[in-house]
Amino acid sequence: MFNQNAAADTKIAVLEERLTSYEIMMKKIDEAIQIMGKTSQSISKMLAVHEERLENNSKNDELVIDRIKTIEVKNTEEHTRVIERFVLLEDKIETRIENVDKKIDEVTKFRWIIFGAFILISFAFSNSAVVVDILTPPQESGRVEYPKK
Repeated sequence: MFNQNAAADTKIAVLEERLTSYEIMMKKIDEAIQIMGKTSQSISKMLAVHEERLENNSKNDELVIDRIKTIEVKNTEEHTRVIERFVLLEDKIETRIENVDKKIDEVTKFRWIIFGAFILISFAFSNSAVVVDILTPPQESGRVEYPKK
C-alpha cells in the first residue's frame, strides 16, 4: 500500500510541478498579452497620428493646387493684358514710324525744292548782266604816262 500512496504522491508531486510550470507559463502569456495590448494601443495611436497627418497633407495639397490654379489664372490674365498692351504699343509705334517717314519725305522734298531753286537762281544770276555788273569790279581805264623830260 505504501507503494500505491508513494506512487500517487509522486504523481501528485509531478502534477503539482507541472501545474507550477503551467502557472509560470500562463503568467508569461498574460504578460505577453498585456505587452501586445499596449503595443496594439501604441500602434493604434500611431496610426491615428499618421492618418491625421495624411489628412493634413491632403488638405495642404488641395490648398497648394488651388493656389497654383489661381496663380495660373492670374498669370493667363496678365499675359493677355500684356499682349493687348503690346499690340496697342506696336500700333502706336507703327503710327509714329509712319509719321516720321512722312516728315522725312517732306524734308527730302523740301531739300530738293531748295536745291532746285538755288540752281535756278544761280543760273539766272550767272547769265544776268546786272549781276555780272554788280559782281564784276569796275575797271579803271588804263593811262599810259610818259615821263617828262
